[in-house]
Amino acid sequence: MGYELTFWAGGDDLDPLETYRRLDAETIVGVRDVDADQLVDALATKLSGWTRSGERRDHQFILQPPGADPDGSPAFDVNIHPQHARFDGYGIEDGEDFNAIIDVMHSLGYRLFDPQVNERFG
Repeated sequence: MGYELTFWAGGDDLDPLETYRRLDAETIVGVRDVDADQLVDALATKLSGWTRSGERRDHQFILQPPGADPDGSPAFDVNIHPQHARFDGYGIEDGEDFNAIIDVMHSLGYRLFDPQVNERFG
């Protein structure tokens, strides 16, 4: 079973669920564009020991915490879009893996939206 974490910056006065639903389809005024290169750099720098598949500037890749099976889980399927970043976690049993992702994103000014509970966190 997977678990999704979605992040965006800005749009704090917008309805979070409505914003989440619209992010894949359109540009939303008030939501900041994602600096994908900065995000990829931060993940590489701040998640020491984590591995990723894909080319250096690829904005869709698999990210795995230390000790993960390279051909399996735990793993995050990462997709960086123009105004949001989505992390789909699979086989994640350690909450610290989720917290590590949240901490990196928060340090860059992105807030978490958890679509499983339809809530955006500060």
